Amino acid sequence: RPSSAGAQARTCGCSTRSRRPPVAGRPRRRRALRAMGPAMEPEPEVLAQLCTFDAGELRWAPKADAKPVAVKLRKGSNGARVLALGESQVALADVRGVALLSPRFLTLQAKEIGHVGIRCDDEAAFARLVAELTRRKADYERFEQYDQSSVQSYFQYYAKLGNQQNMLQDTTRTTLYRDAIVLNPTDFAGAKVMDVGAGSGILSFFSCQAGAATVYAVEASSAAETVRALADANKSNLRGAEVRVVNKPLETISDDEVPEKVDILVSEPIGTFLFNERMIETYICARDRFLKPGGKMFPNVGDLCVAPFSDAVLHAEQAAKNGFWKNTDFYGLDLTAAVARSTREHFTQPIVDYIDPQCLVSEPVATRFDFATCTVESLQNIDLPFCFPVSYPCLVHGVAGWFDALFEGSDATVTLSTAPWCPGTHWYQIRFLLETPLAVNAGQFIEGKLRMEANNLQSYFIKIEMGIKGTGIMSTAERIDLKDPEYRFFTSQNTYVPPGTAGAFPATEATAAAQQQMQQPQQ
Repeated sequence: RPSSAGAQARTCGCSTRSRRPPVAGRPRRRRALRAMGPAMEPEPEVLAQLCTFDAGELRWAPKADAKPVAVKLRKGSNGARVLALGESQVALADVRGVALLSPRFLTLQAKEIGHVGIRCDDEAAFARLVAELTRRKADYERFEQYDQSSVQSYFQYYAKLGNQQNMLQDTTRTTLYRDAIVLNPTDFAGAKVMDVGAGSGILSFFSCQAGAATVYAVEASSAAETVRALADANKSNLRGAEVRVVNKPLETISDDEVPEKVDILVSEPIGTFLFNERMIETYICARDRFLKPGGKMFPNVGDLCVAPFSDAVLHAEQAAKNGFWKNTDFYGLDLTAAVARSTREHFTQPIVDYIDPQCLVSEPVATRFDFATCTVESLQNIDLPFCFPVSYPCLVHGVAGWFDALFEGSDATVTLSTAPWCPGTHWYQIRFLLETPLAVNAGQFIEGKLRMEANNLQSYFIKIEMGIKGTGIMSTAERIDLKDPEYRFFTSQNTYVPPGTAGAFPATEATAAAQQQMQQPQQ
């Protein structure tokens, strides 16, 4: 812990960058600009009369002596959307009960302003405003938009203690989260904290140990029962803090259940390739609705990293998986008509395992996402452009990815890195394959784009376009389903284990050995 003002302690998953084997002739990692979305159209705006409900006459009436005001949606100071009603404004995350009673009249309810009616005579302009308000408000009602079978399986998965145990036993993850919290007593002492997606409650309990006064542990699955049980059994270990368990999706919390703004948000909203499961959007919703202005977020930044790789063994494994469909006499049938589809399926499946850093053929590019300012809307379509110099001749088989999460507190900054040269975590790394590799010579550049398109399965479809600069030679990977990876670490005997992984994630080697043994009869 630093002893002087302004000092910063820094810990990370790998203690020094020197662990990473250098790529010959390359500088250190280049940081890209923040991800940029498409250009925005002007926000709709109308001139409208604000109304209140007259309980005596049972009708809506214009406010006394009130003149028409400009009503529009715009970005607030923290990047979140607000609904401006003349000189006043309300955060869109706090808007409830929107009802269009006629083409010219809308009612809504919000904590700050109560129940308000909005009357506008410009029917066409009002329709545009209402459509935009409805669309933007849906960002804060996310689980209603998702495929309900996906939502059900999601909460069932995280309700199981075995899956919570898997995350807790990832000691790199758990230790660094604890460091990020307890090494920042200036932030947590006496604070009101919200734990978004509390799971087992471990981050709530760390917050209590760091000095928090009140922690709202928000957990939609039945794991909330475990949080209550552990909180009751560990009162003597929680420094007198109050843990209030809220057992429902964050987006549906009422004002009575969490009646105040909090000083700090803590969460582990991170999925494979940072954004799988789309939990970061819930984290942003929590920021917009519950975090005080200037409040802290742990983590507050995510860096999404990509780099080209060369791995002939992996490529050959995937190519061989269509072997069954090459059967020309399967009970008298020729199956070869399905070979192309089988090949396409295997090459559009993400590969999740640990990557030998020697497979990377260029320095990674990182795109930074600032959780304090980015919006739900900006995460619907994410473009990651790249241009990689290659210093030696090789076949490029695709793009590798991982992430770093940063916790920038008042006393200490902690970095949780899942990079290939760091001890392994339960997130591993991920690879997106090209069915047709690119043959690259020394000194050439690989340029292209990785595009992520959000879907209603709480994940993303990914498209990769990449080619050798100046040659017209291109290769693509279409509609990769981020939610449907192959966990190759458990299915292949050719996987890599980073140094220090056994100590950082004890279950890994035993689980992998068991999985591989189960696969033996099939190979």
